[in-house]
Amino acid sequence: MLLVCLLSVGLWARPINDGNKLFAKGDYAGALERYMKAREAEPANPLLFYNIGTCQYRLGNYEEAKKELESAVRMPDKKMAAKAAYNLANTHFRMGEKAAEGSERIAAWRESVAYLKKAIDLDNNFENAKKNVEIVQRKLKEELDKQKENKDQNQDNNDQKQPPLSEKAKEVLARALQLCKDGKYAEAKEMLENLIAEDETAGQLSGHVQRIDDVIEIKAGRKPKAKIDASNTDNDLEVI
Repeated sequence: MLLVCLLSVGLWARPINDGNKLFAKGDYAGALERYMKAREAEPANPLLFYNIGTCQYRLGNYEEAKKELESAVRMPDKKMAAKAAYNLANTHFRMGEKAAEGSERIAAWRESVAYLKKAIDLDNNFENAKKNVEIVQRKLKEELDKQKENKDQNQDNNDQKQPPLSEKAKEVLARALQLCKDGKYAEAKEMLENLIAEDETAGQLSGHVQRIDDVIEIKAGRKPKAKIDASNTDNDLEVI
C-alpha cells in the first residue's frame, strides 16, 4: 500500500492534496502533474522530490524516479529519509530486473541492498526494509551463481579466472569459516551475504553461502530452500 503525506502549508498545499487524492485512486500520471504544479512554488521541497519520485516509480520511469529519490534521501527527518531510501532501493531493484546484462543486474541489486541497509540504519524498526534485504540478497546470489555457471560453460573458449579475493574478503571468509566451526551458521551466512553485496571480488563465495544455508535448513529438519519469489517485492512500498 502507498502512503502520501498530507500537507496543508502555504500556497502549494492544494496541489499536493489534490495529488494525494489522485495517487490514492491509482492515477499516478494525474498525481504527478499536481505534484509538479506544487513544485513551481516550492522547487527545493524534499517531500515533493519524494512524491514525484514515487509517482515516476509507479509509472515505470525508473531513471526519473532514481534522480528524484536520491534528493529525497537527504531529508533531515530520519524516518522520512528512511522511507525515501526504501523506495530508492525498490527502484534499483526494478532497474536490475529490466537490465539486459548480468553485470548491470548485479550492480543495481548491490545498490538496492545498500539503500535498504541505509533505510534500516535510519529506522531500525523498518520491518519491510529488513524483509526486502533478504529478498534482494537472495536474488543477487542467484545472479552471481548464474554468472559463474555461464563463465564455467564458456571456459573452453575463453578461460577467465575469478578476480582474486580482496584482503577484506579473505578476512571475512576466515571469520565466517571459524563461525561455522563453532556452529554459528546463521551468523556466518549473514556475514558472507553482506560481503558479497558490498565486495565485487566476493561473488565467488556464493557457493559457501549456499552450503551454509543448506546446513541450516537440514539441521532445522527442513529441505534446502528453493529460489525465492521476488514478484511482490514492492507490495509494501511506502511513500510520504
